[in-house]
Amino acid sequence: MNPELEQYLLDRGATHDEVRRARSEGWLTLLAIDRGLSGQPAVYSRAEVAQRSGVDPEVSVRLWRALGFPDVPEGAPVFSEESVNVLRTLQVRVEAWFMRRNGSRSEAVDALVQQVRALSIGMARVAEVLSDSFVDSIDAGRELGLDDEALAAIYIDNLDWPSVAELLDYVLRLQLRDAVWRKLATEDSSATRPTLAVGFLDLVGYTALSQELEDDELGALVTRFEALTHDTIAELGGRVVKTIGDEVMFVSESPEVAAAIALRLTERTEADEVLPVARGGLAHGSVIAREGDYYGPVVNLAHRLVEVAYPGTILASTELHDAIGDDPAFAWGRSRDRKIRDIGRVGTWPLRAGTGEVAR
Repeated sequence: MNPELEQYLLDRGATHDEVRRARSEGWLTLLAIDRGLSGQPAVYSRAEVAQRSGVDPEVSVRLWRALGFPDVPEGAPVFSEESVNVLRTLQVRVEAWFMRRNGSRSEAVDALVQQVRALSIGMARVAEVLSDSFVDSIDAGRELGLDDEALAAIYIDNLDWPSVAELLDYVLRLQLRDAVWRKLATEDSSATRPTLAVGFLDLVGYTALSQELEDDELGALVTRFEALTHDTIAELGGRVVKTIGDEVMFVSESPEVAAAIALRLTERTEADEVLPVARGGLAHGSVIAREGDYYGPVVNLAHRLVEVAYPGTILASTELHDAIGDDPAFAWGRSRDRKIRDIGRVGTWPLRAGTGEVAR
């Protein structure tokens, strides 16, 4: 066996028995990835990591669950020294919040759990994307005839985690800076109920199409849709909230920008040779902001409007129509009252492109 590879694994907590088994059973590359990302051996149980970090055991369990992982068995050595250090850091954060806000300790813990949960949700999506690249490169190596040991050696030679960590740090700081400016550089600094234009766009006939396509074809279609929506929304000045398969949710402080995004997305999907035609729904008003997502009647209305829109069209609420006014960049069809599921009768306006340009 490659002595450098073996030493790499042993230095990062793998046992001689694990290395032998991984080599004989064909999961040496997986072990290299696991040890490369872990960095330190798992030596502490759930109770031990709480004791060493000084964090209440129940709080440590809540934080672990907030990361999205199930409870670990009692006594199982799952946590490393890094786990202890992270918990200590989080404990300091609780103490600082408690002293600063003069609230209860339970409120401080609740706030921390919420932050950890939000961060985990975002990082889980990033991990899925990064893991796809890992798997694709390993599959490509296998197709070239490389064995498991050779792939593991290539992995440890080419993993540049500091660059990935630097990118994550940079992106998070950019996003945090933008979010703070949005929430504080306004007359009303209460960011829990901002006034926003909310948009949804989905692909018509996606469910039926997904039954016909092979897995790799469906994956390529979803990737293409995500790329088109993210690029278009960013290009025009909106923010992507989330994508779920064939649907994207976006927001903007400007109703005009949200309307322009919906129009541009329907145009681009219609012109795309791969994607089905899209339809959109828009609403405007006060929303509830929580953990990077938005809730409330305005969001529900925008989502319901996309469900009743015809293929290739966009339906807007009366509030969004009124907020835009007579901007020449937009044209409107005839207003119609519709009975919307779980909401009741509301005024809706078909949105079309006008003759002017959108004011930015």
